[in-house]
Amino acid sequence: MNRMTPINKQLILRIGTVSLVLSLVLGFFSYYLAIYGAERFTVGLAIQTARQLIEKDGPFEGDTVFTKKEAEIAVKNLVIYGFFDVVEIYDKNWMRLGEYGSDASEAVHQELGMHGSLNGLVSEATHEVRYLNDGRRVFNVVVPLGKDGNASPRGYLEALRIIPPWREKQLLSIAYICAVIVAISTILSGLALYPFIASLIRDREAKSKRLLKSNVLLLKSLGEAVAKRDGETGIHNYRVTLLAVRIAEAFGFDVRKMESLIVGSLLHDIGKIAIPDHILLKSGKLSEQEFEIMKTHVSHGEDIVKNREWLHDAHDIVSGHHERWDGAGYPRGLAGNQIPLAARIFAVADVFDALCSKRPYKEAFDYETALSIIQKGSGSHFDPEVVQAFLTIVYEQYQKLKRSSEKEVHQDLDGCISRYLTAQLS
Repeated sequence: MNRMTPINKQLILRIGTVSLVLSLVLGFFSYYLAIYGAERFTVGLAIQTARQLIEKDGPFEGDTVFTKKEAEIAVKNLVIYGFFDVVEIYDKNWMRLGEYGSDASEAVHQELGMHGSLNGLVSEATHEVRYLNDGRRVFNVVVPLGKDGNASPRGYLEALRIIPPWREKQLLSIAYICAVIVAISTILSGLALYPFIASLIRDREAKSKRLLKSNVLLLKSLGEAVAKRDGETGIHNYRVTLLAVRIAEAFGFDVRKMESLIVGSLLHDIGKIAIPDHILLKSGKLSEQEFEIMKTHVSHGEDIVKNREWLHDAHDIVSGHHERWDGAGYPRGLAGNQIPLAARIFAVADVFDALCSKRPYKEAFDYETALSIIQKGSGSHFDPEVVQAFLTIVYEQYQKLKRSSEKEVHQDLDGCISRYLTAQLS
């Protein structure tokens, strides 16, 4: 049985999370709609009742002033037939003409005392929603009853409806059922789509890895092309990159930025493509004028990688690997933390490997001599903290690289690329 990949685990987790969130949101929404529907129904019923009380066949048909007897009959019928829990009718001066409701409902009505805040002219239906101490919800609606010649209400109908506990439980039950149905539907839909989504993700991942592999091969080829112009085989680029990665690991370099360190290390001298052979391959010391031309390989390298998508990740090292901690480097004379950290790390690796390598203008230094030069440069040429991290890994890495064949160096570099670049696609 195939082990579940991190991508598949993430996909299942996301389906589950979406199901939970949708069920909670839609469950709450269904509960809200049910409550809102009950509220609007109560208000609408009160408005319709008020209209019927004064229209044809109503008890107050044609009357300008309501009688107490008519009001008492009307409120009793409205409660008995289950329209409302408490009903009151007032004249236009808010004198109560009729009131009816059960003792329990009346107690609630007196506790809330809502109509007191509505005394005065009420030109259209208004309502309030309140809560009792036991959590029950109460809708209280006040509706003006008709208008006389002066366009003022002839009276007021106040109707109170209490949502009983069983109804609240019913609404919660409906919301819960809705949430469960949504969750199950989402999960089932996700499971049904899972094979197709997983297949698309695997296909995308495979294509991304192929693209990454092609890009890495391109980087290696570019680095090797520069190395061949410089009289190298390309192995220097790989050794320096490996050493820079090990220093970065010891230093605690941000893993998310390791990609830029690797890409920059492979392409650090790409600008040397533009340097004339008689300068680049000169076996003796360069003249001052020749050295100024040699230094332009940094700006040439910047031009090559600038705004080139993935190659742009190399910019920090390409532009900063010849800067010095004390500000005496080139091309900008940056000092201290002004120099990108990746460039400070790479500078130590680059110089150490160059010291240990044979070049047209020098023989290779032994380990102790090269190490001594790096230590002396701490605080002037190199970042002291980077040097400290370097000292913790240098002997082991030096011995390993010294024993390794070119093929083994390639393999180690591919391992770093797989760890820090390919892993970011997962």
